[in-house]
Amino acid sequence: MLETAIVKSRKMRVFERADLDPVLAEQLLGQTGVTTAGGKIGGLTSVDYIVQGAITKLGQRREGLSTKGLSAFGGNFGKFGSMLSTNKATMSMGVDLKVTNVKSGNIVIADRVEGTVTTGEAFSVGGISSASGSADAYADVQRVVAAKISEAVVTSRIPIKIIKKQANGTFVLNYGNVFLKEGDILSAFSVGEQIVDPDTKEVLGAEETLRGSVVVTESRQKFAKARYVADPFEIANGDVLRRPTSSQKQKQPTARQQSGPSWDSQNDLGD
Repeated sequence: MLETAIVKSRKMRVFERADLDPVLAEQLLGQTGVTTAGGKIGGLTSVDYIVQGAITKLGQRREGLSTKGLSAFGGNFGKFGSMLSTNKATMSMGVDLKVTNVKSGNIVIADRVEGTVTTGEAFSVGGISSASGSADAYADVQRVVAAKISEAVVTSRIPIKIIKKQANGTFVLNYGNVFLKEGDILSAFSVGEQIVDPDTKEVLGAEETLRGSVVVTESRQKFAKARYVADPFEIANGDVLRRPTSSQKQKQPTARQQSGPSWDSQNDLGD
């Protein structure tokens, strides 16, 4: 699931490491002349980052409500009301995410990602009942968490950006329906001067200004389109878009300093 989402983003290349036996076997066949692959065993492309995760939470919670008859409305309604009940179950998963730079050994991303799905809902009143829910709740919550992790990893390196302003007032974004869907609200930031540590020369971040919010109106395979949520504001090609945190949903546009080079509290995927 995670590999699929990252590959479909078309922003990063993913290399197989968990199961190399088929790859090495095919190289061996080529070396011995059985196939036309030729070459020698080895020579695999090295990677830049290693993505690791540990499941720290996995559980199901059930909620229910039942009512008894209300005698004030008469016996018939009381009998009807005594059979009224609702219940819902949710599946939750939490993963501690870690991304390591292979060359330096530095951990460049460390965060907690959580996801929740409704596994079933039921409603009954009198002799009438209805129910709906997930056929495989565990798989569904895995997909939700995998999508959040893949978005966190990919957009930390290549942020969601405005790549074109159109004459009709909409904006073209550099990501499509792998991460974005119609109705998604994103915060827009203009990026200013980089901040560099004079001793280590490390890029600590950049001055950014929160401009406002846009909403995704169309999402295709390779790109998406968005428009202003409310009144227009100053925005330009190259401006960065991120999912808003709870505080940013209430915050007015203001200048601020980014706390990290590409991964900070704005990527609050637990919201």
